[in-house]
Amino acid sequence: MRRILVDRARQKSTVKHGGTHSRVDIEDLNLADSAPDDRILLVNEALDRLEKEDPEAAQIITMKFFGGLTNQEISESLGISSRTVDRRWNFAKANLFRMLEEEL
Repeated sequence: MRRILVDRARQKSTVKHGGTHSRVDIEDLNLADSAPDDRILLVNEALDRLEKEDPEAAQIITMKFFGGLTNQEISESLGISSRTVDRRWNFAKANLFRMLEEEL
């Protein structure tokens, strides 16, 4: 799911930067429409960096953010306690947030 979302965001980003030229009236442009794809790309880049530092934390974020799994489902899948998932999720979320702030 992560790869699909990232590929789609990259494809849209390519189109935005000249892939198919068309004249658009700036008053009709809604910038909020492009924000989610850009955020997905930023999250993906930060997640790649986190994966090098802490692969298990990156896996938990991937399962939760892109897979939509609950902490209980993640703990069963990884064979660790739900409390451990909670702790690692909070740690990973803080690191990911820090990385995203550095990018912006």
